[in-house]
Amino acid sequence: MEENSNDKIMKEILEKAASEMPFPDFEDELMSKINELEVEEKAVQEGYRRGVAFSWVFFVVGIISGVVLTQLIPQLEIPLPGVDSGVVLMVFQVGFILFILLHFEKLMSMTRGGVFKKDTVD
Repeated sequence: MEENSNDKIMKEILEKAASEMPFPDFEDELMSKINELEVEEKAVQEGYRRGVAFSWVFFVVGIISGVVLTQLIPQLEIPLPGVDSGVVLMVFQVGFILFILLHFEKLMSMTRGGVFKKDTVD
């Protein structure tokens, strides 16, 4: 007897919990939106990878430019009142080294994982 009443209560709860779809093709539209979002996410991931590749290219160009400038600065002998030309070179070299170290670390972290790394199987 008690089991029948539990079954009736459970049946009532399930009937009340059943929800109606807002319109007939709701599920199809929802799935198509999910698919569109997945396609957009893949495009963003591809753009991210391309951006990282360009970052590496410009990083190398910056290193080459910095090395060239490091070689040219002593030859230019820029006259600054009260500042030795060796100090100008040292300030440039320290800034250049900091630039390389900070950006190299950032590029490595972007290359290894990036923002969009997921454990999904395509």
